[in-house]
Amino acid sequence: MKFYFLCENKLHLSLLLILQTIRTAGTVGVAILINHLINAVSTAITNKDVSSLIHWGIICVFYAFTLGGIILLTEKTKTATMKGIMMTLRRHILHEILNKSISHHQGKNSAQYMTLLSQNLGTFEEQYLKNSLSIYDSFLSILMAVLLLLWINPMIAAISISAMSIPSFIPKFFGKKLGVLQSHIMENGAGYNGKVKDILNGMEVIKSYHCETQIENLHCDSAKRLEKSKAQMGNTMAWLYGLTTFSSISVQFLIMSLAGIFAVKGLITIGSIIAITQLTGQVISPAFQLSEKISQLKGSKPIWEQIKKYDPKDIVQKSLPELLNMKESLVLQDLTFSYGDTPVIHHVNLQFDQGKKYVIVGESGSGKSTLLKLLAGYYNNYSGRILLDGKQDKQCDIALIHQNLFLFDDTIRNNITLYEDYSEEAIREACKMASLDKIIESLPEGIDTKVLENGARFSGGEKQRIAVARAILHKKNVLLLDEATSAMDNGTTKLIEDSILSLENVTCIAITHKLTPSSLQKYDEILVMEHGKIVEQGSYEALLSLSSKFAKLYSVAMG
Repeated sequence: MKFYFLCENKLHLSLLLILQTIRTAGTVGVAILINHLINAVSTAITNKDVSSLIHWGIICVFYAFTLGGIILLTEKTKTATMKGIMMTLRRHILHEILNKSISHHQGKNSAQYMTLLSQNLGTFEEQYLKNSLSIYDSFLSILMAVLLLLWINPMIAAISISAMSIPSFIPKFFGKKLGVLQSHIMENGAGYNGKVKDILNGMEVIKSYHCETQIENLHCDSAKRLEKSKAQMGNTMAWLYGLTTFSSISVQFLIMSLAGIFAVKGLITIGSIIAITQLTGQVISPAFQLSEKISQLKGSKPIWEQIKKYDPKDIVQKSLPELLNMKESLVLQDLTFSYGDTPVIHHVNLQFDQGKKYVIVGESGSGKSTLLKLLAGYYNNYSGRILLDGKQDKQCDIALIHQNLFLFDDTIRNNITLYEDYSEEAIREACKMASLDKIIESLPEGIDTKVLENGARFSGGEKQRIAVARAILHKKNVLLLDEATSAMDNGTTKLIEDSILSLENVTCIAITHKLTPSSLQKYDEILVMEHGKIVEQGSYEALLSLSSKFAKLYSVAMG
């Protein structure tokens, strides 16, 4: 169902169309009242009797008051309808985005989604939705005005019908070009948003390496492409407006000249001339607007095609695996995975027991992070099996904590609860277990302190504790830590590790390059990876006593 966003708002939309029809009829009907009013003025002048003029004057005042109320109600209904439709679109689009896999988002430029949800939807609202209503209004206005012109003078009506086709025909020459130009604006807009996002996220690198001039040049190049495509659209629309305006005014002058000739010959009254003037405007002006709106409607086709991809009826709903806590073990059997044609994990066989603490070590590029992502369910295009408590096709409910974790620009509370309802006692306990309680107590607003954009108010170690508290509160009994403390000093690293490793009934699988005895001795088992394989595993003491790969890594780390 391509128009699902209309179907979900059909009551508001139906009411809007009814009101808009009444409003258009009322607006066109003003010409009839003017006709009667002018004729009443002529009669009053001739007969010296103002009774008919007063009668029609009272009717006109009442009519104006009623029409004003209808217009007010129509505009308020239009506002409510637009709000409902846009909320439906935004909700469905974001729902689909959120339900895509993590692997999809890792290979997607988020600026494309930002552009869709902001710039493109805004353009769609103006050029498609509101234009569609304007086109409906224009058709009604033309139809009703022509009927009244037929009643006043069939010949003038026939001329008006023929003439209005001229400005309406012009946009056909521009439709294809406008669609292409709108596509260029969408592409360059997404590129510009991506460039700005890169600049803002990379501010530390820019300032550290003093490359402001180069970045400004890159920004200017991207901005020029965007503005050039918008200027091309503006220039094309200028030609369209100029040609349609010229044709519309010329036609209106022609019709008025003919009306004057008919009046001289006594075929119509003075009041009819005024009415024809009004009605001709109700034909020619909407015809001119119609050509403009149809052009914009055609120009918005690329955005419409993009939005149609998010039709809930066309989207294949994939059943997500049930997320379960580990009760006994998480087993990998002959696990193999590749990024495209590049093999990364080779025939890994492992068993992680519930409540134990594991650390994975190895040189960069050995597959450690990829192994954690497979455990977290980021990818499903692997061979082999991952068994949760002996069962396949069951996804373990896991929290993966990175070194550069993300915090929402909101309070500490909402970053921990993720906008779900938890008791104050449960939140306090999670903060205490993550060694976050004292930090919160030192803040003037406590747990309701704003973290600012991506946690700018807090240090790396403090942000890690917020992430740990989040995982504890949500009862994640498996924690994966991918270099979570690599950027921290030894004191902070020890504090975070102690907090995590002291958690009872929580399985911890960590990656680290810090091969210090005090840290490694806390883990139940050390796993050594090399070229995507587990080459060694055992306790700290057992591996160090052997002439092993781990012993060599340890020796290098200790200098």
